[in-house]
Amino acid sequence: MNQSEEDILNKLIVLFVFDKMGIALDEKTIINICYTQNSWMMPLYCMDAMQKLVKEKFISQVSRGKDKLYTLTPDGRNCLGNFYSRIPESLRREIDGYVRANRMAFKRQQEYAHTYFKNSDGTYTVWLRIVEPSATLMDLKFVVANNKTAKYIHENWENKAANVYQMLHDQLVE
Repeated sequence: MNQSEEDILNKLIVLFVFDKMGIALDEKTIINICYTQNSWMMPLYCMDAMQKLVKEKFISQVSRGKDKLYTLTPDGRNCLGNFYSRIPESLRREIDGYVRANRMAFKRQQEYAHTYFKNSDGTYTVWLRIVEPSATLMDLKFVVANNKTAKYIHENWENKAANVYQMLHDQLVE
């Protein structure tokens, strides 16, 4: 495969991943998916493909605070539709299977922010957020008595965020 064909395939792989994921992703996550987890392309090629796709307006960049997220544009979806068959069928199946198995984990990882820190009085502040590319849906800070509790909340936020948001919404909107 010559460089031009490889470059085209790399861009199509990135477009296909965005299409299957259906959510905004940061560059680190794309590299993790395309290289670290699957070895579909080298990180440098992935970053190059993303830069070219942004320039060609096939993916767009949105800012979320200091983070930059990328999404598939309608033109990108059309391009993928036109050249979809240039991605080998076995690779399409592999990407599709990987995305089906891991989509929610990546969504939670990007949208459910969480941290905690020790306060001067020995208590801990836990900071939990649900963030979408265009808005923060929930931003919650509260104080807990000890590190064990703060750590427990921090480690379980991604699995409980949707239920907590739903419960708060239901209680406050009634």
